[in-house]
Amino acid sequence: MTLLNVEAAIPSQTWAVVRLLTYLGKSIALDEARALLSPPPLGADEAKPRPPFDSALSSLQDLGLVHVDKESKELSLASEAKGLANSDDLHTYTYILRRAVLDAEFNKELGADNEITGPRDLTRALAWFLMHDPMEPAIDWLTAQDLVDKPDGKDRKLLRPEIRNLFTNATRWNRFGHWAPALGFAAAPLFRTEGVSPLVPDCTVAVKHTVSGLWQPGQRINAVEALQVLRENLPVLPGGSHSLSVGIPTPGENVAGTALSFALLRGDDEKWIRLDHDDDARQILHVHDPDRPASPRPVSDITILEADHG
Repeated sequence: MTLLNVEAAIPSQTWAVVRLLTYLGKSIALDEARALLSPPPLGADEAKPRPPFDSALSSLQDLGLVHVDKESKELSLASEAKGLANSDDLHTYTYILRRAVLDAEFNKELGADNEITGPRDLTRALAWFLMHDPMEPAIDWLTAQDLVDKPDGKDRKLLRPEIRNLFTNATRWNRFGHWAPALGFAAAPLFRTEGVSPLVPDCTVAVKHTVSGLWQPGQRINAVEALQVLRENLPVLPGGSHSLSVGIPTPGENVAGTALSFALLRGDDEKWIRLDHDDDARQILHVHDPDRPASPRPVSDITILEADHG
């Protein structure tokens, strides 16, 4: 099942299923889980939309995070989700969910066709979205259509011709509006703007979460090496494998790109990382700084200052 179409789950619905299983600490009969999370309404009607539980279950199965035993019909956690310790651990679940959505096995040859099974349509949309500058006006559904879905759209030429119709209707954009912020790749505009559900390509949450999972407070990492590792773990960033697969050019092996630069500068300002510069360093990362757009900020190393506790 695609993650952006009308019958797909939204992240909060998948969390409800996972939270039930972590609270119980064991598997549960599928019918019992359905009854607890999606009780039948009065006057049930076959014509009514698919229950959220069924959508959540389908999406979680597609992502390999839950398993239904064919014989016993028992529902249980699977893969990395089995490591969740308690029912309130949304922070870790978000980390696991993001890794599942971006998993290479679910996103093979993204640019080869317009296949939308599993997370592929969301992954393509994230890669396109994160090529934009968070300091530019927020993107809403109409803007997204103008940029990428119309034949003469400014971004159309950057995507492989096989990729079409990322946001052909408001439903797909609204679903994106649930998934992108939940995975830490988007935020609402700081100030109220006009438009249909505007979003800013702010990946700070995903970057902070990933940095915390990779390195310990006090560690100092070469900034260019850190860029490579972040792109491997968040391959929808410009220069990452998913972004390259859909046709978006890389900013460069030592250039952070505007979206990642924004996250790194926020991290430095919020003091969960420190961006250092050593004049004698052999490798320098170029970070786009809105205060000096004509001259990128040179960064030689990144020092981790604090862990991310959600």
